[in-house]
Amino acid sequence: MIGCAPGAGENGTAKGPEARARRERTDIMAIDGRLLTVIEAINTLGICTVVDLHRATGISRPAVHRIVDNLCSFGYVERVDGHSSVRLTSQILALSAGYKPEDRMAEQAMPVLRQLQSRIRWPQTFSTPVADMMVIQATTRHHNPFVFDQGRTGLRLPILSTATGCVYLAHCGAEEREAIIARLQAHHDRVEAFDLTFDEMLTAARDRIAIAAEKGFALRSGGVPERTSTIAVPVIVFGTAVGALCTTFPTTAVPLEEACNRYVPELQAAAASIAALFEK
Repeated sequence: MIGCAPGAGENGTAKGPEARARRERTDIMAIDGRLLTVIEAINTLGICTVVDLHRATGISRPAVHRIVDNLCSFGYVERVDGHSSVRLTSQILALSAGYKPEDRMAEQAMPVLRQLQSRIRWPQTFSTPVADMMVIQATTRHHNPFVFDQGRTGLRLPILSTATGCVYLAHCGAEEREAIIARLQAHHDRVEAFDLTFDEMLTAARDRIAIAAEKGFALRSGGVPERTSTIAVPVIVFGTAVGALCTTFPTTAVPLEEACNRYVPELQAAAASIAALFEK
């Protein structure tokens, strides 16, 4: 008779603490999956009974009972009609409290960025304004061999000195633009002085904003990161700027005039594709 491996049963299945731990993890994953299935079913059915949930999900009645009891104990479900039926409570909304409009925009933008990268080989980034900064919501940096900086999803960038911030300010409403600048002025008064005074910085920024408004795109060459350039275009939904799309490349790799001629139309087409997803 061929012996089983040490720690294995006659049918080749493992025994002992490690095997039990694996089975427990599998059971937990199965329970998690069923729990979500039950939540989705209650969301679809509205007020319903355990029998309704059993029929809708195919999960056994005892399992549905246990899942409903757990959901009730955590306040996500409540019993009604003499405890024979259940429904979701407002507590279920807390599960989506951390999901922001920017998250949905990032989900929608990422496929467009990947398609754009097939035409422009450099990293593509989609950013939106949050408070007085531009925040990277989606980027292809992790899927691109040409990475020149530490840009990552969630990174906050100054709105006045970046191409994305400049092009956003050029295409957002004047009232919003001045409100952002006023908040930046107030913040600047509370921090150490920069190499330039805020007024000098603002004057230079307004010049770039005016050029971006006229041309429809913003260009940064040099600065941070060094030896790179960035071209950015606005993403405009229903006539309102909601963010900016940009590509960053080595300044020596492509002459700036050629880069603008080649990349701006591609970026604008991609920005229009992102906008169209929210205008349906």
